[in-house]
Amino acid sequence: MIRVMTMAAVMAAAGAAHAATYSFERISSNAGQDVSEQFSVEMIDVGGGAVDLIFRNSAEIKSSISLVYIDNGPGGDTFDTGTLQSQVGASFVFGTGSPANLPGGFGLSETFSTTPGFLADAKGNPSNGLSTASDHLVLRFVLNGGLGFADALAAVEDGTLRFGLHVRSIGDGGNSDSFVNVPRNVPIIPLPSAAGLGLLGLALTATRRRR
Repeated sequence: MIRVMTMAAVMAAAGAAHAATYSFERISSNAGQDVSEQFSVEMIDVGGGAVDLIFRNSAEIKSSISLVYIDNGPGGDTFDTGTLQSQVGASFVFGTGSPANLPGGFGLSETFSTTPGFLADAKGNPSNGLSTASDHLVLRFVLNGGLGFADALAAVEDGTLRFGLHVRSIGDGGNSDSFVNVPRNVPIIPLPSAAGLGLLGLALTATRRRR
């Protein structure tokens, strides 16, 4: 009898990398429209004890992500250092910004406190931010010693790691609002390696033969 490999087993055998995507919710109400559904951040395990955060704006309604903030917990629990890895269609500067903390973040039940140096600023010009569906910003963070990608996922889920956005030029009124990520929004997405794709093919073949 040929044993059928489950998809989970295939991914485990492939040593698959992982990613998780999170949406955002609005924490202020200056604009007449809530455009939170347009924003996302994808956290990707890039290996070597580092993760990438990829911020996007689908921009169905006019808006510009102008500042990105990271709350790394009161003790700097998850990330050790960070850098601006790449950007397309935008002109952010990493490590400094104004305002230095997410507007409206102090009014949350759990205060959003930006970790010093863990922010990216498009310098006040909406055209420099994420304002079209093709724009994106990639920030890379090195995890604290001994931590892995699963620890980063758990930190987002329990709220000790949070991501904030300040968005300008929303809709026809051109107002600004702030947004914070929603934890546990989208399940982990397995990203199989080339070897993993080969194992997947074998598993599917085994399934057909058993039938």
